[in-house]
This record gives sequence, C-alpha cells and structure tokens, in this order.
Amino acid sequence: MQHRLIWFRDDLRVTDNAAVSAALDCDPDTRISAVFLTADTEWASFGYGANRLYYTEQLLNNLSKNLASLGVSLTVIRLETYDDQVAWIRQFCATGGVSDLYFNQEYQWNERLRDRHVLENLGFINVHAFVYRVLSQPGTVLTGDERFYSVFSPFKRRWLSIYQDQGVRPFALPNRLRAPVVPRKWSSLYKQPDSDLSQFPMTEEDAQRCLENFVYHRLDSYNLARNQPDISGTSRLSGALARGLLSPRQCIQVAEDLIQRPIWEFPDNAFSWINELIWRDFYQHLLVGFPRLSKNRAFRPETEALAWRNITAEIDVWKSGRTGIPIVDAGMRELRATGWMHNRVRMIVAQFLTKNLLCDWRIGEAHFMQYLVDSDLGSNNGGWQWSASTGTDAAPYFRVFNPVSQGEKHDPQANYISHWIPELLTIPVKKRHAPWNGSIPQGYTQPIVDLKSSRQRAIDAFKDLKS
Repeated sequence: MQHRLIWFRDDLRVTDNAAVSAALDCDPDTRISAVFLTADTEWASFGYGANRLYYTEQLLNNLSKNLASLGVSLTVIRLETYDDQVAWIRQFCATGGVSDLYFNQEYQWNERLRDRHVLENLGFINVHAFVYRVLSQPGTVLTGDERFYSVFSPFKRRWLSIYQDQGVRPFALPNRLRAPVVPRKWSSLYKQPDSDLSQFPMTEEDAQRCLENFVYHRLDSYNLARNQPDISGTSRLSGALARGLLSPRQCIQVAEDLIQRPIWEFPDNAFSWINELIWRDFYQHLLVGFPRLSKNRAFRPETEALAWRNITAEIDVWKSGRTGIPIVDAGMRELRATGWMHNRVRMIVAQFLTKNLLCDWRIGEAHFMQYLVDSDLGSNNGGWQWSASTGTDAAPYFRVFNPVSQGEKHDPQANYISHWIPELLTIPVKKRHAPWNGSIPQGYTQPIVDLKSSRQRAIDAFKDLKS
C-alpha cells in the first residue's frame, strides 16, 4: 500500500497548503502520516525565543485537530539539530515504507542545506517540494541578465509583471473524504512565553476572521493609518503569516474578492498593503540570491568595517525601554509585553540603536528574534539592515530618523507613548515626546544621548568608512 508523509515546518495550517492538498489527493485508503520535527539546539543558535516557540506549539495543537478531522494523525518529535531531522526522516521512510514525502520549501541557508541532504538521502522515494511562503518562487523574478534584484522598486515592477501573467490562487483541499481520527498527544514542548500573546490568532478560523476584519474595515484607510501606532491601522497578521497559520495567497484572495479587481488595479490605499506582501517576497528572494544574509553578514560587505561603539550599558537600557527617548522606550516596552511591535516604531528604534547609539545591527536583530512572534530571518534581517544602511535598498547613511519628530508626526496626541510609559502622564501632552524640554517626571529618565551630536557621530563614522 502507498504511504505518504507530510513534513510540516512553518506552514502550520491545512487550508491553502500546497503540500497538504497534494498529499491528500489520493484514494481514501492511502496511508498518510504527518510529522513536525523540532531542532531545539539549532533553533537556540538562531536566537529563536520563547514567544515564537510557544506560539508555534499552540498552532501545532490546532493543526493536529484539523488534520485529525481529515483522517491524518500529526506526530510531534523533539530533536536537537537539522542533521537529526534528516536522519529521522530517512529512518521513518525506510522502516515505514514511505513512498512519497511532501513538504513546503524554506529559503534560509541552513534549511535549504538540510533539504538538500534529505534529497541526497532519499533516492528510493518520491520527494515533492512546494512553494508556500512566497507568492513568486525565488529565482523566477530576475533582472534581464538573470541576476537577483537587490533593489525593491525594479523587483516590484518585474514581480507584478510576472504575477499578472501567472496569478496565484489558494490551493483547495481534495473532495475525498477520509475517516476522522483521534488527535495524538505529545509532552508540552514550550511551557511559557516571555510575553502576553493573547492578541495573536491561535487557530486557522481566528486568522481568517482577523484577515476579513482588516480587509473589510481597515484596508481602504491602510495607507493613511498604517504609520500611527496608537490606532489599529495595520493588519496585525504578521505572526500568522510568519508561522504559516495564514498564507499571502489567502490575503490577496480576500482583498480581491472585496474590491472586485486584480491587485494591480487596486486603489493606492489598498495597494499599499499589497506592497507589504511584495516586500515579504523580496526579502525571501534575497535569502536565496545572497546566502550571506543567512550567515550573519552585511549585504554591503564594505560596512563590516564600521566602527560600531557597542556600549553594553546603552544596549541594556535600549532593550529595557529606559533610554529617555519616549517613542523608542514605548516600542521596546511594547515588544517585551506583547511579542510584537508596530512597524513604524520598529524602524525608529532600529535607527536609534544603529545610528544614535552606533551599535551593530546584529545586536538589534538578535533581540527582535528573541521576542517577536513574527520573527522571520528574511524580514527581520532586511528591516534591520535597511535601518543600519548596511543592506539592500538601504536608507542613505545620512538620513537618520529623529525619534522626537517621528513621534510627534505619527503619535501626535502621545496616546501610544502614554500607554507604554505611564510615567509621562503627569506632564502636558505637548511635552511628552521630549520631556527633557521641561521637568522630567519622576520615574522617567534623562536621554542617554544627545540626538543631534549622536546623529552627526553616525554620519561621520559612515564618511570615514567611505574614505
């Protein structure tokens, strides 16, 4: 009898899952197994934090129930390394008579290397690998001379041209009923998150409701509201997308169904959200085209010689939200409390660390990886290197965000910073973004750096690098 194995990674759903749809497209009597393998030591070396891992296990619980309703049992196995994963897959396929292995591709260097080893060790079975994290497979959006794009704008134009020709629709589950099974149990993997994760969807149904709520109620104002951290102007779907509870294909389908147009004909407000999905694709393409990004190296090699200061005491107060710069402190406190941070604030705190404190972007990237539920190497690395002016499509080194003016522009009533820094409630709203211009309230602190001189220090460091 044929035996099919589905290997889950960061694709923890059954709807619009290419590997699941393909594996279930068979006679109902076909034996189908499913597995999720941890790599605890490897993941620890990547900096995966308790929030990400705890959230992953909650999604595994939901996945197990959904698979059981489709007649498939999910087994969760705790392992230490990717080599252990390769060995487990080989052993299970050999002893279990597996004829076909199904999985969705990952694009980080270590994961690609692992999958290559799987293919080398499984010559006796059929391996089916699918695209799930991106809308366009890395390697299909290339320049005229067959190179990977390193700048977003031309990548987007080419991406849209290809998307118009091909289109991408969600995968449907086959209409072949299998008898339900009882979900398997496993010993708890990750008992405690570092933050309150209650605002993240935990089931496919929850994620779909969050998506529809955003598209139907906030998409038409997205471009105007997305930079205001004190309101619900963004989709808040990054965690579901990063862990595979939701797919970018599902996002586009819901939006197109509402607007009744293809994405390239969307009005500007709505397309600005699609633009963020294209950015997600861009960063995954970069991982494949430029493997050094997976190896803790700068996209611009010349910036490896930057004279980073890396003052431990300053890094510590940045991490704990005690820099004395309200918008920075609010963002860092939000991160610790919720496992998430508003995207505009992410850029502000990243530029403050890399420019005003002149600290290596890898320090901030690792801290975000530790706390973010939506931690993803492509987007996290891309955002940090953009802010540090070391990456692709980077902000010019002389363009340094002023956190005070950023706060005043995007949080004009100081609602966001007041929520996360209650110490500021005793002073007038107009003084809360720069409390040092008056009497700093009790419990808060003086800024750890002068914004003007520290900005110039960063510009000088980049000028020295260029010379």
